[in-house]
Amino acid sequence: MSWPMVRKAVRDLRWTTFWYAFGMALFIFLMTSFYPTHERQQEQFVELLQQYPEFLFRIFGIDPTQAALFATFAGFMHAQTFGFIWPVTGLLFVVLSGTAVVAQEIERGTADLWLSVPIPRAHLLVSKQVALLSGILVFVLTSEVALAAGAFVFGGDITARGLVQLAVALTCFLIAFGGLATLASSLASERSKAAGIVGGLALLMYLLWVLAGLAEEARWLRYFSLFTVYDPQAAMLGELPWHKPVIQLLVGLAAAVAAQIAFARRDIVA
Repeated sequence: MSWPMVRKAVRDLRWTTFWYAFGMALFIFLMTSFYPTHERQQEQFVELLQQYPEFLFRIFGIDPTQAALFATFAGFMHAQTFGFIWPVTGLLFVVLSGTAVVAQEIERGTADLWLSVPIPRAHLLVSKQVALLSGILVFVLTSEVALAAGAFVFGGDITARGLVQLAVALTCFLIAFGGLATLASSLASERSKAAGIVGGLALLMYLLWVLAGLAEEARWLRYFSLFTVYDPQAAMLGELPWHKPVIQLLVGLAAAVAAQIAFARRDIVA
């Protein structure tokens, strides 16, 4: 790995990371400000939710069988942020950033200049992968700080254990799709094509997860979706099954290694 290349990749990604992280942190803090009102009216809120169709719950990443948890701070933040808004925003960040690592160099016609750096190809790509990982960590940690600050100011109940487990769950989720994004970028010559592949795959996985929750006959579909092992509500409660983030981490690492192999064998013409 080349640290000068890592620093350059981090600089290239810094403003994208900043605006995504800042916008998400601001949204999270704003959502926590509504929790006191929710807490005062939680009975009416739960009764209202019970009237909604199950399909609507599933679309927004909510398990209707756990309606009682909506009254908790973890349940509220899951419904308002971490069940749908946060993963969608995080996916946009890692997919657009991850698919740029190789494909954008080719698209801009700068691949020859990039490859002329006197270090192995593997070091070039891993430098960009490390920069993407640093962006993921900044995005996750700013979300955590905003959540902790909001909980402190507005009376939310979340433990240090819950915050740590949430950080693990969110980071591994983005690593999984970030790895897939770098793999697609190593195979494609256009960033838009690479982003379309990973974005389409993420959408397919999400739909499979929704369908698996709607019908008993379709429950087997959950094994083909990374959203099955994305469980921020359990993490905030300090009850995250550790096999879930481990699966996501392994998928991300495997995809990153596959990206290295594809990049090393590829004949790139800028």
